[in-house]
Amino acid sequence: MYIYDFFHSLTFLQPSDQFFDEDFLADKYHVQVIHHSQLTENVSYHQKANFYLIYTKQEHSKKFYAYSLDNLYQYIKQLSLMKITIPASQAIYLEAGILEAIYLYDYLLSNPFMNSCSHLLSPLSYLDNLFCGCPQNNKNDYPQTYHIECLQQLYILRFYYFIIQYCYIRFQCQQHLVLTHPYHFDILVQNKLTQYLKAKPIEHIQDLTFLDNPILDQYIHSFQNDS
Repeated sequence: MYIYDFFHSLTFLQPSDQFFDEDFLADKYHVQVIHHSQLTENVSYHQKANFYLIYTKQEHSKKFYAYSLDNLYQYIKQLSLMKITIPASQAIYLEAGILEAIYLYDYLLSNPFMNSCSHLLSPLSYLDNLFCGCPQNNKNDYPQTYHIECLQQLYILRFYYFIIQYCYIRFQCQQHLVLTHPYHFDILVQNKLTQYLKAKPIEHIQDLTFLDNPILDQYIHSFQNDS
């Protein structure tokens, strides 16, 4: 089943790629990201880095603590290099593939025990707020990090990566095929996310894509019946 091949292809979505936990920052204050040139004497750090996430342990404290974000920035750079290329003969199905990927993504979010990468996925409503340029709408659920741009970039790139890998496996993108790189992929994903959020819940993916995919429907329905 291609879906299992897809899960195995998500090599950049692993538990080890969880750089820090939102819960860790729950009782921290003045959380922000700074460049090493902005370090001051009241910031305590253990290793030299280009970028740091800093915070205080008490609301009115002037003592800041910091740890390196260089690994995070390197990971973001790697994700940003992931581009979708699909067979030219399959390009007309790209929109359907994106919607299928979002459908599966949403299912994994609601069933976090079904896949080890589920806890690395951000809620669709959170991503929609980022795409709409309204990160402040995420403040209630992510009070300490909603404003941090590098994390916004991370969550969006993970979403793109999930969709890219899904389409790559779905359309069997062997290198000997003539491949095409769709323009404005990011805008297309945003539009399909909006379409999906307006249409959900859906019973069959064909109701949304007009392209039958019994494999995907059967995969999701089988676990729904077991739950």
